[in-house]
Amino acid sequence: MPIHVPPMTRRSFLIRSSAAMAGLMVCRQGWSAEGSDPNLFAFLSDTHIDANPATIARNVNMTDNLNQVVQEIGKLARKPAGLIVNGDCAYNRGLPGDYQMLAKGLEPVRKGGIPLHLLMGNHDDHEPLYASFADQRSAAPPVSGKLISVIETPFADIVLLDTQKAVNVVTGEIGETQLKWLAETLDARKDKSVIVFAHHNMQFVPPEAGKVWGGIQDTSEFYELLKSRKQVKAFFYGHSHRWNIEQKDGIHLVNLPPVAYVFNPELPNGWVLAQLKAGGIGLHLHTIAADHPLNNQKVDLTWLR
Repeated sequence: MPIHVPPMTRRSFLIRSSAAMAGLMVCRQGWSAEGSDPNLFAFLSDTHIDANPATIARNVNMTDNLNQVVQEIGKLARKPAGLIVNGDCAYNRGLPGDYQMLAKGLEPVRKGGIPLHLLMGNHDDHEPLYASFADQRSAAPPVSGKLISVIETPFADIVLLDTQKAVNVVTGEIGETQLKWLAETLDARKDKSVIVFAHHNMQFVPPEAGKVWGGIQDTSEFYELLKSRKQVKAFFYGHSHRWNIEQKDGIHLVNLPPVAYVFNPELPNGWVLAQLKAGGIGLHLHTIAADHPLNNQKVDLTWLR
């Protein structure tokens, strides 16, 4: 399962523990923050936190950016039911100190009663990440070596996948066993909308000879699986450090912005406040630079059951 970190209350810890014993982490309403909106979530991606809080990459201090985002979430008028970090939590190779700094940066969120859900990216490492949140380990993950699970909400279930192929290897992969688990998980949710999260982007065109896959190398099998399940309404991903929304075959493809740095200086970094509702989801972009032209952009994605 991905790393699910409960808010700092005994009640939610007990709910989490009993769920983990079942072998598959399914986060239900009891996991939501007390007094929160059960359909409101904060979506983050590519935080790239380094053990040294002074580290700068591409003229950006990643720790400062995370601290800003955490402060903004703490000032929200309504408390989110959870915060999702969609992979590349760590700066480069997922070292223990990176996750210790990440845990420190996210501590105000937990103290504010908001659960955390951390996914794996290509710059992450399972064991050091687990070590920083040691009580979150499940004895029987549904797919060996993959951190996957489901968050259940009133309007849609959120399926969290693990596309890491290897630490610090850019290529992403779903894999045959995870695809089988995903198919079974989706088939058990035919009567409810589903949103799928993974760190890597889909790559529909294979790389040129001699080049490596930069996205999900088994995109064809993965996408055909999603397309064949009409309950799948959206796919959220990160990895390319680019805020972008498009639609393909009725599935909304949402590239979350990085909290850390961008590859194109004209694009925004930041985070997204997401409001699930009947028949869709509203996305509210919060950029790191308050004067960015896309700051406070709001986009409504709609779908039919």
